[in-house]
Amino acid sequence: MSKPNFKCTGNDIRRMRLAAKKTTQEMADLVGISRQTYENYENDIGRFSHEYFQVWCMHCGIDLSPIIEQFMVLRQLIDDSQLRRKSPSKTKKVR
Repeated sequence: MSKPNFKCTGNDIRRMRLAAKKTTQEMADLVGISRQTYENYENDIGRFSHEYFQVWCMHCGIDLSPIIEQFMVLRQLIDDSQLRRKSPSKTKKVR
């Protein structure tokens, strides 16, 4: 199985915005950030949150529901109590 090779870039959110005919100010207002911060994201300066991405997708007509539905099925199959978190490994110094 090949590894997924997708990372949402500034150009991707710019394309999404342009296809939806929205301004940079409108996109910024959707998530409560400044226009300059949003434009920085479009120019790959800084990183935007998954929450911002979901809001922008919803308002630009990008359907994330197939992905979200798959995670909902996984949540039903594997309960939170079944998740075992590994603690960071502690390495011993050799002298």
